[in-house]
This record gives sequence, C-alpha cells and structure tokens, in this order.
Amino acid sequence: MLNFFRTIRKNLIEQANVRKYLLYAIGEILLVVIGILIALQFNTWKEERQHQLSEQTFYQTILDDLENDQKKMKHLSTFYKNRIENLSWLLNRVRNPDLGVKPEEFGIHTEPLYYNESAISFDATFEAAKSGGAFEKFSNKELLKKLVEYYSNFKQREDVLSSTLRFLENSFEPLMAAVPNDFLTEKTSDQVLTSDGNKGFYTLMESIQDQRNIDTQKQIENFLQETEFESYLIGDLGRSFNMTSQLELRSTQIMSLQEEIKSYLYD
Repeated sequence: MLNFFRTIRKNLIEQANVRKYLLYAIGEILLVVIGILIALQFNTWKEERQHQLSEQTFYQTILDDLENDQKKMKHLSTFYKNRIENLSWLLNRVRNPDLGVKPEEFGIHTEPLYYNESAISFDATFEAAKSGGAFEKFSNKELLKKLVEYYSNFKQREDVLSSTLRFLENSFEPLMAAVPNDFLTEKTSDQVLTSDGNKGFYTLMESIQDQRNIDTQKQIENFLQETEFESYLIGDLGRSFNMTSQLELRSTQIMSLQEEIKSYLYD
C-alpha cells in the first residue's frame, strides 16, 4: 500500500502537476488524520469498556459485602431484642417486689447485660475503590452517591455501640459489684448472645463452690430496690430501643441498595 502511494507521488512530481500533487497530499494527510482519529476512538472505547467492567465488578463485590452487612444487622437485632427482654424482666421485678426473684433467675437475666457487640462494617471493597480514585470513572453517579451515604452513616452506629460499651463499664459493672456472684452457672449463660460463645467460663464458675455464708437471696432482693439499679435499667432500655430502630433503618437501606445495584447490573 505504501509503495502504491509512493508511486503516485513520484509520477505526479515527474509530471510537474502541482495541482494534482497538492490534492494528493491533502488526501494523504486526511487519511492519516482519519487513521489517528479511528485509533483514538478505539482507545477511548477500550478505556470506557474497561471502566465499565471495573464498575460492574465493584458493584458485584459490593453486593456480597452488603449481604454480610445484612447478616450482621440480623445478629445485632436479635442481640438487642434479647437485651430488651432481659431489661424489661428485671424492671418488672424492681417495680413489683411481689413477683420475687431467685438468684439463678437474677443471674440468667443480668449476665447478658455485661456483654456488648462490636461495630463491624464490611467496607473493604468500597474503601479500596475510594482510595484508588476509581469513583471518578464510574458512570452511575446517583447510585454511587447513595453508597457513599450508606458507608458514611456507619459512624453513627459505631458511636452508639461505643456509647453502650462505656455505659456498661462506667455504670453497670460498678453497680453490680455490690451483688454476690455465687449464682453463676452454665445455665446463666443461656441468654448470653455473643459471636464466640463462652460456655467454658460459666462451667468453671459453677465448678468453684462458694463456701461463704451469704444470704444471696436477701441481698438480691435488697439490690432490686436500689433506685440506681432502676435508673440503669431505664437508661439501658432507652439505648437498646434506639439501637433497634437504627438497625431497622439500616437493614431497609441495605435492601434498597441491593435492589438498585441488581437493577443496574442485570436489567
């Protein structure tokens, strides 16, 4: 092909046909320009395709992360509903002494209150894409905006969980220090909902017999009439109800995001 054009150019020069030579030169330049434009267009299309595939891979992985987040929400929801049941049970005994409380019952309903869940967000995919500058090349800005808002709101849940932990350490544990713990048995761990479980601890506590002459029943009855304990129960209930409401909102937000992402990927 190049030899063909060289031959034409040589013939035009030899014929001293300036007009035809100029037209040929212009045509050759246009062909080169068109070739460059086609190459640039192809490269642009290739880059856009790569960005599109990268965005699709990102959202497919995000779907897995959201599914893990949803499982965590369900676990936390069960945890706080269980907490509310125990707190309500105790508050009923505080305000109605005639119901009576046996030491083992007291242990079953107070032991779960020592525990708190940690704040976990499955955001590795999101943070990696964010720090890598991938968001600038994503086309669905509206969906991305909702995803950014979702992960930003995690800080609110983290703050609530951290606040609950501080409340336990500063209020509940010092308050409970006045009550004998000789009622701790394997059975008192039945309502303790933690990820790793701790049956071994309660089995050990049950194996160490208390040889002291303590009227645990009487001490618990007196403890239930302390106004500080009632105040604690009410405060913990308020925090727990607040958390369950936030968990419901976040769970709804997850489902909405999942639907939008699936619609974007597959529709």
